[in-house]
Amino acid sequence: MSFRQRWISCTSGKQSKTFSKEKCNPSKIMNFILIEDTTINFEKATLMPLAQFQELLSYPQCRWAEAASERWRSLCNGLRDYNAPSRAFVIDTERKWELVSAVQKSIRRGDKQMALRLISAMDSMPKEYGYFWRRLCVIACEDVGPADDVLASFVVGCATVFPPKKTGRQNYDLICFLAEQMCDLSNRSRIYCSYAAIEPAAIKAELPELSSQDKSIITAIMQRRAAVEAPENPWRAWQKKNDWRAEGMLKFIGLTLPMELNRVHAPIPAYKMLFDLPSCCYDVHTRVGLRVLQRLVQGVQGAEGINEFFKKNRITGKHRALGEVLFSVEGGRIEGELVYEPLSSLEQRLFAHQFGLTLNGWCDLRVLVQKALEKGVVDRVREEVLQQFYGQGQLQLIAPGGGPINNTTN
Repeated sequence: MSFRQRWISCTSGKQSKTFSKEKCNPSKIMNFILIEDTTINFEKATLMPLAQFQELLSYPQCRWAEAASERWRSLCNGLRDYNAPSRAFVIDTERKWELVSAVQKSIRRGDKQMALRLISAMDSMPKEYGYFWRRLCVIACEDVGPADDVLASFVVGCATVFPPKKTGRQNYDLICFLAEQMCDLSNRSRIYCSYAAIEPAAIKAELPELSSQDKSIITAIMQRRAAVEAPENPWRAWQKKNDWRAEGMLKFIGLTLPMELNRVHAPIPAYKMLFDLPSCCYDVHTRVGLRVLQRLVQGVQGAEGINEFFKKNRITGKHRALGEVLFSVEGGRIEGELVYEPLSSLEQRLFAHQFGLTLNGWCDLRVLVQKALEKGVVDRVREEVLQQFYGQGQLQLIAPGGGPINNTTN
């Protein structure tokens, strides 16, 4: 049964309310959609009778007064006919932060099979779908960004058209579809995340020494911020209204810089499965990951250099600094990543500045963390911490059939 058929069977098809300042009725707009290479007038067709789909198809026209692009219509078609995979994995609700982190890392790496397996566990936490949707909007802007601006906007649009509480179990179908779309891209980019990292430092004037090129980047970021804060058209108004959904990154959609885009070719560190999740998911935003960082700062066998580094360098927020470095060499790595090299350089110099390090010192710490990863030290510490937190008798995982399963590492 397709996504459309499941929605028909469980919804009334009542006309939804519109959200634009100008009254806009999606069912009365002459919408055209490309279906099997045939252009069909939506007013005369019954292929998508649901109000939510009508709203999604006419979303660009209603929200920012622009006709839906071919890419937007293609996404609508794909969603209408989508069949989600079966739910194959369940995990305890208290691990939702680790689960979402794992989903995001999988999408960054284009690992569709892993992403879908992990998303199936979301369906066992229906009360958390509001949180999962917010994270999906963040992922679309943070990890796809300018590689597919339409897809990033589409994800946020879906979050407004399909309210989690009213959407019910179809949240699963939607999130699976959108995750597949993000995984299937040949390129992704964290450029909007870099803008967002630089923005607060620029506002507070807490920046490292800047070159003329750096200043032009800062100017572009601040000009976009100002344009969205005082919107002069429907598109900017929509960005302002929904910027919170993507943690301040939605405002940067469409912001390009007058410099060359380059594709990163460096290999991405491999992960191993630890307590049913990819090891790279245990980052500074999870309690397991934070404890791992604390252990590394204190000193562990095989990575003594990290402890020695922090003894030699007075750093405020040692765990956060180490977390940022681990993110840059492992968790934040993207398959097929597109970058502006001057922007990436500015971001790294900003991090070094924020932690009171020279750029050389910051790079030295990166090398130490990279070596610890390659030697398996980081994963070894993760496994030790996981045993402490979720060892036998402390955490009960649930099998798809409903019974408990053993807590073993994979």
